[in-house]
Amino acid sequence: MLHSVVLAAAQQPEAAGIILKGIKGIFVAIGSIIAAIVCALIAGMKGRSALGWGILGLFFSILTLIVVIVIPSKKS
Repeated sequence: MLHSVVLAAAQQPEAAGIILKGIKGIFVAIGSIIAAIVCALIAGMKGRSALGWGILGLFFSILTLIVVIVIPSKKS
């Protein structure tokens, strides 16, 4: 199977681009899910809304992770 994909990519360079875009999309999706989970865990430990921060982490991965780390804890 992989051999046929490589041969197809060699004969049609645009096919290689489509395959690489799909692989990139998978990595971006996995990274976003991991960031969402980490944001939710950190927010929960700080007394913040885990669901809200998790959703923000899903869409704005690294930026949300930085913000949730920097914000102060609501717990006294």
